[in-house]
Amino acid sequence: MRFLKLVSTLLLIVVLAACSTSASSGSTTNGSDYPSRTINITIPYAAGGSGDLQARIIAEFLQKELKQTVNVISKPGGAGSIGMNAVKSSKADGYNIILTAVGPSTLTPNSNDVGYTVTEDFEQIAQISEAPYGIAVNESSTVKSLDELLDQAKNNPKSVTYGTTGAGLHQHVVTSAFLATLDGVEMEHIPFEGGAEAVSALLGNHTTASVNTVSEIIPHNGNGLRILAVTSEERLEDLPEVPTFGELGFELIGNGAWFGFMAPKGTPEEIITTLDEAIKKALEDEDVIAQFKNAGLPIRYLNSQDFKTKVEQENVKNAEVIQSLK
Repeated sequence: MRFLKLVSTLLLIVVLAACSTSASSGSTTNGSDYPSRTINITIPYAAGGSGDLQARIIAEFLQKELKQTVNVISKPGGAGSIGMNAVKSSKADGYNIILTAVGPSTLTPNSNDVGYTVTEDFEQIAQISEAPYGIAVNESSTVKSLDELLDQAKNNPKSVTYGTTGAGLHQHVVTSAFLATLDGVEMEHIPFEGGAEAVSALLGNHTTASVNTVSEIIPHNGNGLRILAVTSEERLEDLPEVPTFGELGFELIGNGAWFGFMAPKGTPEEIITTLDEAIKKALEDEDVIAQFKNAGLPIRYLNSQDFKTKVEQENVKNAEVIQSLK
């Protein structure tokens, strides 16, 4: 009887040990049971903007796909650095990720010491969208093409001005880098506090040209403005007559303002893959596609590896341009 009791006790110990080992091996450290609880998506901007809208569209799909609650949390401030640092310092387990953009990723940390470096402190999950830029002039201008605008800037140094959403922001960085590749072409930058202000100034003939996201200037094309070229890789469906910079023989450091998901450095590869695949499925969903289109947000998916390569390359190029801009 005592022998049977001893055997029973030993068996119980073995079973409990096996259960403990099984629970341990299935932890979120290796991503085998991910996700098993709520996922938080941080946006480094105020609620109600483009980033917030994209995050909520994707979050709604992920909830159904991953069968877990997905929250969207707004942490604006510090040109995006507050939200980025909040996610950087969170546990690398896939439950705190960020939908960030080109500014907080490759501009802010190269302009100031903000406590993080995008390539050292974050894992890239997937890019979801990219809004190309367009360069436009007032419709009353004698300038009919990008070459004519550049000729005017070359023949009359500093007589040509161009507006953007602000000094050191992506439109300014991309345009400055472009102009730096052209011999003898000088254009004076006029910074504004947003795209709407830059467009208004051009409509009022207060600037010679303006560089804006295409969605901001398309409504005025042929109705106050003339779009000369776009930064997309191919001609846009809504602007079939407008050439790309590439078509015209120019190379840019970026095709537009992108948004993409990132996670803290050290997040397991299995979790990155799970999220990447779920996000890809979201961007192929008809309802998601319709919501992005209605909001004027061009879907431009890049998988984890391609997004990582893009971020690394842009980070180097943008750092060089920002240094030259001082």
